[in-house]
Amino acid sequence: MSIHSHIDTLKNSVPLNQSQADSFLASLSEKEQEQIIAAIYIGRDHLHDQELASGYKMDRKIIDHISKAEYGRIIVEKNTAVKQYLDALTRCAGASGFDLDKL
Repeated sequence: MSIHSHIDTLKNSVPLNQSQADSFLASLSEKEQEQIIAAIYIGRDHLHDQELASGYKMDRKIIDHISKAEYGRIIVEKNTAVKQYLDALTRCAGASGFDLDKL
């Protein structure tokens, strides 16, 4: 499945607790989980931008320092900001011509 559909699913129903976040993540492959968490952080970094920052490393390796066991907690902690971060990511990626499936 495309990262776009997972982003839409998460934006439309942000998990409110750890159990919901863990269930969402369990429905994704390991790569897709990494893409979602990287997408959240990249979106946060571009929250007020219209395009991806020049020279910004668009790679899910930016989250290599984060334990996979923390992914659910991250989604819950970001809560309502998740939608804003993912909106920023899709806006900037679209304007910059970056295919999110390559994340």
